[in-house]
Amino acid sequence: MTWLENDEPGLWEQLPSWVFAMGRIFLRVVGIGCLLAVVVALLYWLQAAQFDLTKVEKMPERTLLLDREGQELAAIHGSRRRLITYEDLPSHLINALTTREDKDFFEHGGVHFRGVARATLRNLRDRSMTQGASTLTMQLARNTFEMREMSFHRKLLEMALAYRLEANFDKKEILTAYLNRIYFGAGAFGIEQAAQSYFGRPTADLSVPEAALLVGIIRAPHAFSPRNDEEAALRERNDVLRNMAIDGHLTPEQRDEFLQAPLHLLPAREEQVDAIRCVRRHLNELLDQNDFASGGLTATSSIDREMQRLARQGIDEILAPFAQLEAALVALDPATGAMRAVITARDAERSQFNRAFDTRRQLGPAFQPFIYAFSAERGHLPIPNQPIQTARQLAPGDLERLARRIGFGGPFTTGDELARGNLQTTTLEVATALATLANEGREPRTYLVESLTDSEGELLFQQQPQGKPALDSFAAQSPFEILGKPTWSALNHPGNDLWALHSSPDLAVALWLGYDEPADVPEAAKLAENATALLTTLARVARIQREERAAEEAAEEAAREFERSR
Repeated sequence: MTWLENDEPGLWEQLPSWVFAMGRIFLRVVGIGCLLAVVVALLYWLQAAQFDLTKVEKMPERTLLLDREGQELAAIHGSRRRLITYEDLPSHLINALTTREDKDFFEHGGVHFRGVARATLRNLRDRSMTQGASTLTMQLARNTFEMREMSFHRKLLEMALAYRLEANFDKKEILTAYLNRIYFGAGAFGIEQAAQSYFGRPTADLSVPEAALLVGIIRAPHAFSPRNDEEAALRERNDVLRNMAIDGHLTPEQRDEFLQAPLHLLPAREEQVDAIRCVRRHLNELLDQNDFASGGLTATSSIDREMQRLARQGIDEILAPFAQLEAALVALDPATGAMRAVITARDAERSQFNRAFDTRRQLGPAFQPFIYAFSAERGHLPIPNQPIQTARQLAPGDLERLARRIGFGGPFTTGDELARGNLQTTTLEVATALATLANEGREPRTYLVESLTDSEGELLFQQQPQGKPALDSFAAQSPFEILGKPTWSALNHPGNDLWALHSSPDLAVALWLGYDEPADVPEAAKLAENATALLTTLARVARIQREERAAEEAAEEAAREFERSR
C-alpha cells in the first residue's frame, strides 16, 4: 500500500483573495487605531502631568465677611469647609457614597472602563454629553481643578488625571479629599459643614438616613437640597437606601425602617443670608475669579447687623399671613451710598433670585414725590396731589432725563403715562433716588464692600464714597415740604405692586411688596401700614446710631482736648 500525496488545496487556499485583502485592511486599521490610542493617551497623560496634585488636599483659605463694625458676618469660602479625616467617616456613609456614585471604587484604578464605554455609546447615540460614568476619583479631579465644560476632551483629561491621583494617593486619601471638597447645597462645602448645617452634628455621628440624604444631594446640590425641595431630597435619599439594601449594606428590615425616617433638619433661617449673597456679588465684581477662589481675604462690608436683623424680622412678620407674597428692601446711608440692609426675597434660603437688584416693577403713584422735585428743579411750583399737572410744566423729555439723573434706569413711558409712574424700576434704583433727595440732590454711588485685605493684612481695596450732583438742594427738599413727612407708601394701578418709601438724612429705604407673577396685592391698606411702620423703625435706629456716634466722637474729642491742656 502506498501513500498518495493529497493534492487537494487547503482551507486557507480555498478562500477568495478578497478575504485576505480585507483582513490586511482590518489589521492595518486596528494597528492604526491602537497607535492613535497610544498617542492620544500619551498626549493626555502629558497634559495631566501639568496639574499640581498638591491642590487636591489643599483647600481654599478662609475668606471672612465682616459687618460695618468689624464683627464676623459670615465665612463665605474656605472656612465653610470643616475638614475631616478618614477615621471620622462612618462606614455607612462610605457605603452610601460608593453605592450611589462608584460601586467599584475600591477595585478600579481610577477609571471604570465598562461604565465609560457604556456612557460613551449613549452619548454618541444621543449626540450629547448627558451620560457621565465618572468615578469618585474622576469627580475629585473635576472638582479640584474646576473643569466644568461638558465635552469628550474634559472626560479624557479627567481619566488621565484620575490615573495620576490613584498613583499618588491611596483610596482613603482620595475618598477623604472628595468628601472634604464636594458641594452639598445651601452654602455647605464639604461633608462636615453639610452635617453641621443640615443636622447640627459632626460627620462621625450621622445616622444612616442622614448619610443617605447627604449622598443623595451630590448629583444636583441645588435641586436635591432639602432647603430647596424636601420632596426631591427625600426621593433621592430613599433611592440611596434602596440601593444600599440591594448591594447588601442594609437588611430589608433596616431599609424599610430607614425609608420611614423623617428628615429632622435644623431650621435654616438666617437673618444675614440676603446681605451675604449681595456682598458676595459685589466681591465678584471687584475681584479676579482666581483671587476670589483662592480665599484668604477679609472683606469689611457696609451692612449694619442690627438693621439687617430688624429688616428680616419685619419682612417675615409682614409676609406671614400671605403665602407666595414676595418682598425686596434696600436701606442706604444717603451721604455715602453704603447699603445698611438688603432683603432679596421672602425666603433667601430657598430663592436665589435677587429681587432687590434684578426685579423691575412699576413704580406707580410712588413716583409722585420725585415729580415735585423735578418741577422745582426746573423753576416751577409743584402742585400738591396733582402729579400730571405738575409734570406738564416740564419740557418734553425732561421727566425722563431728570429721572435718569437721580438713579432710575427705566424703561420709561412718556408724557402723562410717565407722570402716573408708568416706569419699570428696581428697589435699589428707588432707594438710590430717595438717597439723592435726602443728600440735598447729590446722587451717591451705592456699595456693599468698605474694604478688602489679603491674608497678610495688606489693603487691596478701600471704598471711597462718591457722588455726583443731580438736583438743586432746594428742589431735592421740596417733596418733603409738600408731603409733610419722610415716609409714605403707594399702590400702583392695577394694584400689583405696593411700595413703601422713606427718605431722611439718616436713611433712605425702599420696600417693594408683590407677587413674582403680577397679581393684586391682598389687604393693601394693612400691608402699607405695616411696611411704613417697619421703615420708620429702621430710620429711628439709624438716627439713634448717628446720635450715639456723635456723642462718642464728642467725648473722644473732649478727652483729647483735656490731654492737650494738661
